[in-house]
Amino acid sequence: MLTLSPGARFLIGVIITTAIGISTGAVQLAHAIPAPWIPVAVAWCGVIAFVGSAAQTGLQGLGMSNANKVAAAQSLPASDKVALAVDSGKVQQIVTTPEIANAPQFAQNQKVVSNQ
Repeated sequence: MLTLSPGARFLIGVIITTAIGISTGAVQLAHAIPAPWIPVAVAWCGVIAFVGSAAQTGLQGLGMSNANKVAAAQSLPASDKVALAVDSGKVQQIVTTPEIANAPQFAQNQKVVSNQ
């Protein structure tokens, strides 16, 4: 799997953001580079911004792993995890704490039972 260090991702993001700023006119190049070069630089920055943004989105997608998904799921409250599991249709029974099993949203659900 393709992985990049956080520093490399940050640098790519800075380059793309700079290219977006130049191509949209937010960054003025007058007196920074020779005047005849400005239209060419702006055009190339537009290309870099477009292609770079798409590539950065792809890199983010490729960087998703099961560990990332698990880390994101750990931030959910336990009752939300139980609700997601019950709604998935792939779970036959969930054994959980009495507090969650007796919660109003699970009171009538036969799949959610208490461990006591």
